[in-house]
Amino acid sequence: MKNGNMKFFYFLFIALMGWSACGSETGNTPKLSENIRINQLGYFTSGPKVFVVADLQATSFEVLDTANNVVFEDQLAQKGTWDKSGEVIAIGDFSKLTREGNFVIRLETGEVSYPFAIGNDIYSELSKAAVKSYYLHRISMPIEEQYAGIYHRPVGHKDIKIPFHLSTGKISGFLDTPGGWYDAGDYGKYIINAGVSVGMMLAMHEQYPDAYPDGSLHTTESGNGVSDLLDELRYEIEWMLTMQDDDGGVFVKVTTFEFGGMVMPEVDTAQRYVIGKSTAAALHLAAVGAMAARAYATSDDAFAQKCQQAAIKAWQWAVQNPEVYYDKNPDDVKTGAYNDVILDEEFFWAAAELYITTEASEYFENIQLKLGDIAFRLEENWRNYVDNIGYYSLLGPASPLTTEQKKLVADGLLHLAQQLAEKHRSIPYQIPVDHFVWGSNSDVLDAAMIFANAYEVSKDQMYMDMAVESFDYIMGKNATAYSFVTGFGEKSPMHIHHRPSEADGIVAPYPGFVVGGPNVHMQDKVFVESNGQSYPSALPAKAYIDAVPSFASNEVCINWNAPAVYMLGFFDHHFH
Repeated sequence: MKNGNMKFFYFLFIALMGWSACGSETGNTPKLSENIRINQLGYFTSGPKVFVVADLQATSFEVLDTANNVVFEDQLAQKGTWDKSGEVIAIGDFSKLTREGNFVIRLETGEVSYPFAIGNDIYSELSKAAVKSYYLHRISMPIEEQYAGIYHRPVGHKDIKIPFHLSTGKISGFLDTPGGWYDAGDYGKYIINAGVSVGMMLAMHEQYPDAYPDGSLHTTESGNGVSDLLDELRYEIEWMLTMQDDDGGVFVKVTTFEFGGMVMPEVDTAQRYVIGKSTAAALHLAAVGAMAARAYATSDDAFAQKCQQAAIKAWQWAVQNPEVYYDKNPDDVKTGAYNDVILDEEFFWAAAELYITTEASEYFENIQLKLGDIAFRLEENWRNYVDNIGYYSLLGPASPLTTEQKKLVADGLLHLAQQLAEKHRSIPYQIPVDHFVWGSNSDVLDAAMIFANAYEVSKDQMYMDMAVESFDYIMGKNATAYSFVTGFGEKSPMHIHHRPSEADGIVAPYPGFVVGGPNVHMQDKVFVESNGQSYPSALPAKAYIDAVPSFASNEVCINWNAPAVYMLGFFDHHFH
């Protein structure tokens, strides 16, 4: 996937050679401009096709095919200056163009866009890579060349006989806890982030079970008759199960005391520890275990039952221990804390999933008063978004809710979606989020999931269009002109904060990863500048730098990829 951009650059070169003659006839020689912000992969045949023109004195545009024919033309809609980016913005809309093929946009002032496609398979390769990124992050097994190509590597972190840290409540002993995925740019593995990531993708699978069929991803388990997505998720779930204590409680994470250097996994040999034990971790396992019990029931009933039993045991522990918080790291631990002391969302999510799986009244009692309370909270979806997964499940095909109860959930969802739609219309880039903080790209994707579910409930085309446009933002229709997914688009991140991508000696990074995105707080600014680099802008929508030191804007993380996988499954269901 890393070399996939070359075909686009070749097409662009040939295209511009042809278009220069046409441009000279009109007195406007075509010039590639990144200020024409498009979805750099393309647009669905019957979907919305919107782009942004930033800081260019243009009033009209044309869409040209590869033979230099004008296939569409229209005026730009002037939107004024957006305070989040400082840009004077105009919007172009060519949604009425439904012809498949490859095209560029040309302004009447002569500037041309990157090339893009129109078709319903625009995300076919991206969809595979977004899930395959999890395979590339597997722990405790070699990543083989036949499945990973140039990204193959030896086994890293076998995680056998890992000592307990005192924060677990154990004064001695060891735990065998192999497997799972590396969480982000570091080599830790964290139950909280595993829970929200697996939960989103299990919710997508339950809604769209035909996404990622067996053999579609070409990984170790392909050919076993089970969805390749379920195979990949199982690798993480099996690790999560090892983190459950005998009493039902769940340990928080497996990491070293401090983040390691930019080295390959097999070189990172510092001592790892099982750290912490918390109510939040137990609730994440309870929710995921209940979902897994449904997902694997037809392919492996024994595993499904194991997951359900672990979920019930974790729930019981959480109910008996509702305030065991991992609110900060112990003094000797400096890795990610994923600390949370407000657990209403986690209790709702776990109860919702357990109720769907078991239909036991004790779980319904924990959700019945909140059926219409769905909300959208920005930042840190591992902390703030987990109850929404429960709402999606309650609206899904396995839900035992009555028609009236489902209506309560649906009404709450549509009320929220309408609020986000108003926000979407108010922002010149036509996105539902203008609050750019750590992981802002996941905020956009989480909002897209709300639009997607609102569409499923209402079949209102507005929500489908807004879901599509939100994903356009991730793929290049944004104020940085980057496609925020590694390996996809004409201009995608090349220097992500990700240890194996930095240490493997390969020029381009692991493909298929969504980076964090613009972050106005720039918590890494001093670190970035100490490495001789600097953010190109402090404006919120532009506060992004494609640089390895930028852990605050250019790191990757499993919970930022998960909503992308969800949306790609949604698009595959409706457009493919």
